Amino acid sequence: MAVRLASTLIALVSIIAIFGSAQASDQPTIVNLMITAGVPPEATAEEKKAGEIGLVNLYTNISSRDLVATIFSTQDFIDTRGRIRLTRMGLESEFEFAMSGKHSDEKLSDLSYLEQSRLLETSKRYVESTVVCGTNVINARGFMPQSFDQNEDTYDALDLLEIEYSAGFQAGLLFEPGHENDVWPYPVEGHNFLAVPVSTLDLSGDRVVLHDGSFSDAGMDGDEWYAALVGKFDEIEGKDEPMVVSLTNTVSGSGEYLDALNRFMDYAISQNATFVTTIQLVEMARSGVQDASELPEAAAPEECPECGEGEDGINATITVIDDIEANATEAEGTWS
Repeated sequence: MAVRLASTLIALVSIIAIFGSAQASDQPTIVNLMITAGVPPEATAEEKKAGEIGLVNLYTNISSRDLVATIFSTQDFIDTRGRIRLTRMGLESEFEFAMSGKHSDEKLSDLSYLEQSRLLETSKRYVESTVVCGTNVINARGFMPQSFDQNEDTYDALDLLEIEYSAGFQAGLLFEPGHENDVWPYPVEGHNFLAVPVSTLDLSGDRVVLHDGSFSDAGMDGDEWYAALVGKFDEIEGKDEPMVVSLTNTVSGSGEYLDALNRFMDYAISQNATFVTTIQLVEMARSGVQDASELPEAAAPEECPECGEGEDGINATITVIDDIEANATEAEGTWS
């Protein structure tokens, strides 16, 4: 499959090079970039630093184009100096902050309901702690499981936490019964949240998910990833279908995959695409509104979480903006 996929993607690159950009549609294509921020299991100091720099690079390149994305952070990532980076991003941008699990190689389906509930509750508090107390508040409304791994116990735990969506689905590949053809977020029967399908692309008879890790694991290079992104964009342009892309700070945060993302964003901008956060995509699906700018602003939580240490040792907030500047290490690029 990998050889056939590579051949098809090379052909897509050639087509793009020969014929250039497609004509822009009157109906803007909706693009949602999801970023999972994590570090490898038992990460070394260098790997932790690389993970931090990867997220900074993604944030800088997206925000410098006045675009938005959703960041799903693991507990392990927030336990690094990445917490400081996330805190500053929350102050400076309109990015959405949502939760993932504890670490990058976990399988929630191997855990009991009680274990999952405790883990996800802690993950939610971790994300919501990346604030400056008294200045901003984060309400984690969404969830992305590692490796798209979740089960009915996960669903029950998400309901308990009042999570509004799970992004652990793939259009036409990993879906709830009766929703094989759904590309927009849809309600999960018997639960209180919506399923958000990550986009998929048909290549030589194989359907593949638009997840950078899947392409990287298959040995695909940056040009092939770019061809897949542009190929999907052109496929849905003018149709009632959003483009939902799953990125990671460890793959797309540097090198040829970051270059490919930058090229894709410039292409999408040239075609008048509209970039939205995942919760905006969910609200669009709920309301039927096709223009993200017409969505009502979400009400901020009424109270700021208490500052200080939780019983499990979580540093609940960073209280002084100057601490961010004092503790942050220099990364590639600059803050906008």
